[in-house]
Amino acid sequence: MVRKSRARSSSLFLIELILAILFFSVASAVCVQLFVKSHLLSTDSNALNHAVNECANVAEIIASASGADDALDKLEAVYPDVSHAETAPNSQDDFFDTTVFVFYDDEFAACKEGEEAEYFLAIHLTEEQNMLQALMQVTKTKNPQDLERADKQIIYELETTHHVARRTDYAQR
Repeated sequence: MVRKSRARSSSLFLIELILAILFFSVASAVCVQLFVKSHLLSTDSNALNHAVNECANVAEIIASASGADDALDKLEAVYPDVSHAETAPNSQDDFFDTTVFVFYDDEFAACKEGEEAEYFLAIHLTEEQNMLQALMQVTKTKNPQDLERADKQIIYELETTHHVARRTDYAQR
């Protein structure tokens, strides 16, 4: 008779142990999901923070420029690895339209276009009648041809307009 009570107590202990393992495995699965989600949120917010800072820096460069050509020169001085898209053909002499690309690695350090580029900043510069406009988009993708894709992941977008003061003959004296 003693053996029957031991069998019942050991099976009860085994069931209790199985339930405890099940409880801890469910709790650990929930905790792992929470840690993964928090890591993804942290990575996304870090990328957004860097994107906002880079767009603000470029906006300041453009605001200090005396025209689109000067803005391109200043951008090339700050970001030596920029690449240009084709300038749009136009019939007017006072119209300027080009796109500049700045590439970044996964930690938002400026880099050359290539395999280490994880993000890029597309700066579309337009100058018409003393108004310099810039549309900046920071995108998470490896190549700028993905701009035309509908499912691109734009992290941040900023549009600025800057009036370029032109000197008259009277102001030059």
